[in-house]
Order: sequence, then C-alpha cells, then structure tokens
Amino acid sequence: MYKVAISDLDGTLLGPDHKVSAQTKKSIHNWIESGRKFVIATGRHHIEAKSLQDELGEPIYLITSNGARVHNKAGEIILKQNLPASIATEICNMNFDEKVQINLFTDDHWYANFREPDLDGMGLDAGFTCQETNLKTLDKSNTIKIFFCCDAETLQSLYEQLKAHFGNRINLTFSLSICLEVMDANTNKGTAVAAVLKEKGLTNEDAIAFGDGMNDVEMLNLVGKPVLMANSQVELRKALPEAEVTLSAKEHGVSEKINQLLG
Repeated sequence: MYKVAISDLDGTLLGPDHKVSAQTKKSIHNWIESGRKFVIATGRHHIEAKSLQDELGEPIYLITSNGARVHNKAGEIILKQNLPASIATEICNMNFDEKVQINLFTDDHWYANFREPDLDGMGLDAGFTCQETNLKTLDKSNTIKIFFCCDAETLQSLYEQLKAHFGNRINLTFSLSICLEVMDANTNKGTAVAAVLKEKGLTNEDAIAFGDGMNDVEMLNLVGKPVLMANSQVELRKALPEAEVTLSAKEHGVSEKINQLLG
C-alpha cells in the first residue's frame, strides 16, 4: 500500500467549478486518518494552495508554482527555486502579440500586463488577485515563474520562440492548452516531490500521484504509481501510455482511486 498520495489541483482534484467536492474531502480525510500522507502539487501560487489546505482542515505539504516552492505542514519553505532575474527581465522585455497575457508571480504578488476576466474567475477565493502593471519596470529579483495565457495556436508559436532563444536555461511546460509556464531550468513537480519524499524518509515506490497536464509529467514519472485523469491532456497520455487512468475530475476520479486503495 502506498504511504503518500500526491495530487495536482486543476483538472485533477478540483472539479470544473474549481472546488473540492465533499466526496473528495472525505476520501482525503480517510486517507490521512489511516496513517498515510497527502500532498498537493500545483501550478497555482502558495497563497491559493494554502486557502485550499485550510478548507480541507488537514495540515499537509504544499508543492506550488510547479515545484518552485515547497512548504511543510508548519508552513515553512523547504525548497525555493526562482526564475533568474536576468531571464525574467529578458522575457518581459521581449515583444509578443498584444493579445498574449503575460503573468509574473512573486512570493506575495501576481502581476500581469493586463487582466483577463476568465483567468480571474478561476481563483480559489483566497484574496490573491491579479494586479495590472508595467512588467518591464517591475523588480524581477524574486520571480517565482512567468506564465502566458492565450489561444493554443499562439502559445505553441511562443513556446517554439522561447525554446529556441533560451534552450535549456528554462523549463517550459503547458499546464493547460491556453497556459504556457516558464520556470527555472531545474524547477518541476518531480524535483519538488523528490524533496518531499526525502524529507519524510520515503521512497519513490511509496508514492502514488494524480495529474492531468504536461506540467505533471516529471512527478508522474518519478512515483511508484502514476494515475492519469480521464480528462488528461492528449500529450500526457502519449508520454505515459502505461499509466492507469481513473475517472475524470468532474467524476471525482482521485476520490474513487483513494477509496479503492482503502478498500
């Protein structure tokens, strides 16, 4: 039996309403009560993940910003990886299509070149909201990550542009087809999960993980039991063809698998 379960949020633990269902909350509670551990691993900011932790009422480890930050149960940072200020500055000084929303996270703030109502509506009621600002003049010394939001075709072209320019100096990944994320080259959910397992004295084989997007691939490749959601991105299915597939996020797939493991 696995000793720790690790779950992505959007498209995995959260339903289409961006909330955790009562059924899923109960399953997580039962999992923890059985003596096992539960970890959230998300592309979202720590402030948002912390609000969800509070809602669950369980002290758990939080992997946020796609692995750029890891907080333990006491809220202390045990892993911190920033996007180098020089790279963040270079990106923000580049010229992109004016319809591309450029977002930048620090430990306390979420900045963007303009606000996008659809993205604002995906908040977790954590009081963490986007601030429109001039990114070119912003201090880049504490940049956790940058992410771009636009249509999939435009972002694919942007992906190729950034990959050609920065090469292996950055980690580029699609958390959604309309959301392209830029982190430090060594930042991903896999390295963050490895740090948590080491901290807890656990092995990769002790862990089961749930995900739906390409920003989950390193994490899913690391653990003993990778589980994909029925709503997973096609690219993730291709990357992990042997992985088990559970029900969709809308159908409480994480809850269903946890309940199965608990018998």
